[in-house]
Amino acid sequence: MLKKDSCYFERLGDKFDEYISDYDVARRSALIFDDLLRDVALGGLKVLEVGCGTGRFSQQIAQQKARLTVLDISSSLANAVSARLGCEAVAGDACNLPFDDETFDMVISSECIEHTPKTQQAVAEMCRVCRVGGVVCLTTPNKLWYPVLWLSEKLKVRKFAGPENWVFHGQVKKIMQRDGMSDITVSGCHLWPFQLKFTRRLLRRLDSYGRVLYPVMINFGIAGKKQRKG
Repeated sequence: MLKKDSCYFERLGDKFDEYISDYDVARRSALIFDDLLRDVALGGLKVLEVGCGTGRFSQQIAQQKARLTVLDISSSLANAVSARLGCEAVAGDACNLPFDDETFDMVISSECIEHTPKTQQAVAEMCRVCRVGGVVCLTTPNKLWYPVLWLSEKLKVRKFAGPENWVFHGQVKKIMQRDGMSDITVSGCHLWPFQLKFTRRLLRRLDSYGRVLYPVMINFGIAGKKQRKG
């Protein structure tokens, strides 16, 4: 990641959670742990979380007794999560993960790759450090909805000012397949902006159809199992 991007997230520091919706985090958590990984037991697995932020997802992984390593471009964020959860922390670039090939049983990442300069390289790196038989699971915004982001930035109604490089689910799936991932599952959440609080009850109900509606949902999640090439 570019140095200026690293500096931005370092400056964000303790204000990081101000840019995050508790509702959104809860729905993305359900997308990962209750949908895409519902049949996977994390206990005892060596798990890497890419882009840990303040540790919202890290805590859930740690509670399942996984051997967790958290990585973030911000060393202060990664170290804070490590101190709180007693896991290993690494400050690093998602596009150039500082680990050997096939190091982890599972790689999890939520809303990270879109904040990197090369989203598809970040996906490839996650596949690279996942062992054969292991799982890569990530969530990210759907590029179909990028015009809404652009408009919110133009109207100055959005606080976050970091890099945004959104992708389509097909782009991520193609990289994962190229890099040895199979049994790929895609799902999603948020059929329309969750900021419309009066619609959340219906919105949450529609999330249960994420495996059908993901092409038009605001966020998609994707998971795959790594197979030996050739």
